[in-house]
Amino acid sequence: MIKKIIIYFLLITCSLFSLRYLHYYGLLKQKQGYYGKFNVAFFEKNKFNVLILGSSRSEMHYDTKIFDSITGRNSFNLSMAGSTPQSSYAILKAYLKNSKQPDYLIYEIDFHSLKKHSNQIKEFNNFFPFLSNTDLRHQFNKIDSRMNHFYFNPFYSFPFVGLKNISTSLHGWLNIPNQRDHLYFKGYFKQCVQPNLTYEKAIPYYSYFNLANRNYLDSIILLCKKNKIKITMVSSPVFAGGAIDIINKKQIIKQIKNIAKQNNIKYFNLSSPTFCNKRYLFIDHFHLNYTGATKYTYIFSDIFNNNISI
Repeated sequence: MIKKIIIYFLLITCSLFSLRYLHYYGLLKQKQGYYGKFNVAFFEKNKFNVLILGSSRSEMHYDTKIFDSITGRNSFNLSMAGSTPQSSYAILKAYLKNSKQPDYLIYEIDFHSLKKHSNQIKEFNNFFPFLSNTDLRHQFNKIDSRMNHFYFNPFYSFPFVGLKNISTSLHGWLNIPNQRDHLYFKGYFKQCVQPNLTYEKAIPYYSYFNLANRNYLDSIILLCKKNKIKITMVSSPVFAGGAIDIINKKQIIKQIKNIAKQNNIKYFNLSSPTFCNKRYLFIDHFHLNYTGATKYTYIFSDIFNNNISI
C-alpha cells in the first residue's frame, strides 16, 4: 500500500513538472507583450544604453520609440506595474545579471506613493517562468517569501496560475498574439485602451517616505554608482500637478531634491507641465494616456539631450 502511494505521488509529481514545463514554454515563446518584455529583461543579453525604471506611470509615460528618435539612444523601459523601490531594485539587479550596464538610468519617483510599502508583488504569477533568474528570485523572495516555493514546488505554484495565464501560454504555443501585445514597444506600454479622465473625486492626503522605500531608493542609487550608471531621478506629470491630491507636495519635492543633492545626482520635477490640467491627456489623476505620454516624452527627450547626457 505504501509502495503504491509513493508511486502515485511520484507519477503526479512528474506530471506536474511536465505540465509546468509545457505551460512555461508557451509563455516564454511570447515575443511581444509583457512576457516578451520580461524575456528581454531577465533572460537576454542586452546592450541598451538608457534604462527607464519605475512603476506603471513610467511604463506608460516614456515612449521609447519617440525617445530614441530624438536622442539617438537605444532605450528600454524596464518599468513594471505596481513597482515599489524594493521591487524596482530587484528588477534592475535581475536585468544586470545578463546584460551590459546602461550608461543612464532614468528612475521615476512617484512622490504620491512613497509612503506605501507592500510585501506583495503585483500579478506575481506572471513572474513564475522567470524565477530561474537567481537574482530576480532571491530579491523577490525578500518581498514575498513564497517565491522560492513557487519556483521549486509545482504543487504550490499551480493553484496560483490562473486562466488568463494559461490562455496566454496557449497563445504562445499557437503563435497567436494576445489582444494587447502590439501596444508594447521596447518595454513601453501605449495606453490607449482606457477612457480619458472625466471627474474623479480626490481625497487629499499627506505623503512621506516610508523607511523601507527610502532605504531601497538608496540601494538603487548605490547599485548604479557601483556599476558606473549615471542615474537621474524624475517625477513625471500628474493631473493638476498633484495639487488636489497631495497636501504636502512641496515638502516631498524638497526632500527628494535633498536626496539628489546628497548623492550628487540630478532630479527633475516634471509633475506640473503646462498641459497637466487637460483631462483628455489622462486616464486618472496619476497616469497619462498615449496622447499625454507623447507630449511628455518630447519634453523629457529635450531635457535628456540638454541637461542629462551632456
